[in-house]
Amino acid sequence: MNELLGLTVLLEKTVLDEESDPEKWIELLDKRQEVMDQLSGLFVKGISLTETQKQTYFQPAYEVDKRIIPIMDREKKKLESQIANVQKNKIVNQQYGGYGTSYSPHGAFFDKKK
Repeated sequence: MNELLGLTVLLEKTVLDEESDPEKWIELLDKRQEVMDQLSGLFVKGISLTETQKQTYFQPAYEVDKRIIPIMDREKKKLESQIANVQKNKIVNQQYGGYGTSYSPHGAFFDKKK
């Protein structure tokens, strides 16, 4: 349980760091999911938590999740937009064979699709 809280707090620090790499987020999310799966296995076996344990470990992790999920969603949408723009530019470049981005030495633009 302490590991879950530690990974969650580390994830928050990583997400709040503007220069952090989303790949690092995924790595931390995967580790955290492994811990959560282990805890779920214990709960299935009938092990339960005391109120103190819930308040000490799960409530702070939940609060951190509420803070970082909107930030992660914004970054995800930003990345999706960037990927869409790259794909759009790639398609345009393929259609026009690079004519739109290259310099024409004779001053004319020939609109020929490949």
